[in-house]
Amino acid sequence: MEYDDCSADCPDSSVVEAFAEIPSAVASDVIEGGRRTMAADISPVCPDVRMAGSAVTVEVQAGDNLLIHKAITLAEPDDILVIDGQEYMGAALAGEMICYACKVHDLAGLVVDGAVRDRAEIRELGFPVYARGFQPEGPSKGGAGSVNDPISCGGVGVEPGDVIVGDEDGVTVVPADSAEDILRASREKLEQEANAREAISNGTYPMEIGGYDELLEEN
Repeated sequence: MEYDDCSADCPDSSVVEAFAEIPSAVASDVIEGGRRTMAADISPVCPDVRMAGSAVTVEVQAGDNLLIHKAITLAEPDDILVIDGQEYMGAALAGEMICYACKVHDLAGLVVDGAVRDRAEIRELGFPVYARGFQPEGPSKGGAGSVNDPISCGGVGVEPGDVIVGDEDGVTVVPADSAEDILRASREKLEQEANAREAISNGTYPMEIGGYDELLEEN
């Protein structure tokens, strides 16, 4: 088992915090180099949820959550635990107690590629949790796996320190080494969208704004 420190790889805290105002869809649109959004099955437990933070990555054996408990002790405030649970749905990897501990220690969220439970209690906590689904069966505690190694979660590679952006649409993974550029591009896109809305309110069609007539001609 490995417990690495990823603090040296994380973007500046001001950059991470700024992503709280960036929709996951906008961040996804401006990232180049392939898919960076998690599978649609990774969905929020709570409505009206939003989160942004640096990833603390955890890989566990299917149905085992001992290293999730360990990761909470290693995480810093505003970090997000990102769990590669092997897509296993036979046992919940987290429930009310884990989510409450995360909230008490000021973590920004939890993403589980697997099952969670206690959804009513999690919603009452108001803590941002994303998961593949729900299962009342509890986990084992064998302990095999790693903390702060590269993982896959929701079909996307996640490195320790990557910026995780989540809202009601889902979760986008922003590579740590380009987070500042992606933040700048996201802000520019939000400004473009604001200008587009103004044009649409004045009668312009989205077709015209996007220049899509040329695409139709090409096809």
